[in-house]
Amino acid sequence: MGAAASLANSVDILNRAEKLLSQSQEDQAFELYTQLQGETQIGSLAYYRMGEILNRRQDPANSFKNHRKAFEVNPHLTRCIRQADHPSYDYEYRVAEQTRVTSCPLCGGKGRQHSCYNIVTYEHFTVGFDPIRLWMHCDSCNHIFAASRPADLGAILRKSAHDSCLAPNIPRFPLLTDIVSGLKRAAFGDRFLEVGVGAGEMIAVAKEMLFDVTGIDIRPSYAEAVSNMLNVPVHAVDFIDFAPNQAYDVICMGDVIEHTIDPVAALSKAVSLLDSGGVLWISTPNFESAFSMVTKDKDPMWMVCEHLNYFCFRSLKGILERLGMDVVDYALSKQYNGCMEVTSVKR
Repeated sequence: MGAAASLANSVDILNRAEKLLSQSQEDQAFELYTQLQGETQIGSLAYYRMGEILNRRQDPANSFKNHRKAFEVNPHLTRCIRQADHPSYDYEYRVAEQTRVTSCPLCGGKGRQHSCYNIVTYEHFTVGFDPIRLWMHCDSCNHIFAASRPADLGAILRKSAHDSCLAPNIPRFPLLTDIVSGLKRAAFGDRFLEVGVGAGEMIAVAKEMLFDVTGIDIRPSYAEAVSNMLNVPVHAVDFIDFAPNQAYDVICMGDVIEHTIDPVAALSKAVSLLDSGGVLWISTPNFESAFSMVTKDKDPMWMVCEHLNYFCFRSLKGILERLGMDVVDYALSKQYNGCMEVTSVKR
């Protein structure tokens, strides 16, 4: 068979496999994809698809191997699976130094492989992370965590920025108003700290409600932008290194703890900065949420590269109680599908 005929045959096999996959006939599609493993660009797409199917078959080890092979065959795999306007369209695969994580960040228990995803396909991929995310599950405390993270994580975060976090999302204000109003009623005072200010929406609403606000963010670009916009103190520092000269009545950690290397240390730090009776509000993805249970591997939270931890309410509640906090409210986020909002008070 000539080269042109061989290519045409491979394209035909790929098209048939893609059609079967769209019809949820994964087993038949998988068999066709295996016939393309010796190809170049077509082969990379086949490996990628097999990685997805193997993940749904609950075979994360082989899913990981196929996702890795897809990049090895074609370092520009993203151009085959995403449109030209995708932020990672021009991403070129390269091996980045990673720190392996085998023990649970919450309890130290040994993790087992849970699932695997190609995360460069998500729109907010940060270069320096491994584009293949292997998630681990701790049976001891029911926590899910990333099997690796960049060795120079802090430096990568400080140097990078996402455009969506540099421009406030005005429609979020009414949703945040309900949250901040509840915190206002629960708190004994007005000293308010937001950990991870992002684009500044929550801290802006808190300032409007007459809280005495302070913010921190590990990314200097975010901290500077919010500080200049709102004329409030926002410190560019890792939360663990933050050393204020006062305690706080309210601390908000909106979609922060899933990003931390040591979430127990971060939560312990927050509790230590709260005054007696102080309120800690946390928003974070919940892998046992109604949304995640229904959407399964389609839940986008599996794909966020900067998320190193994936909590459930049981594991988070247990940590907070051990740290001297009483959980007083649980709510489903109205901002992000699959996220929980947990309010606790310091004993």
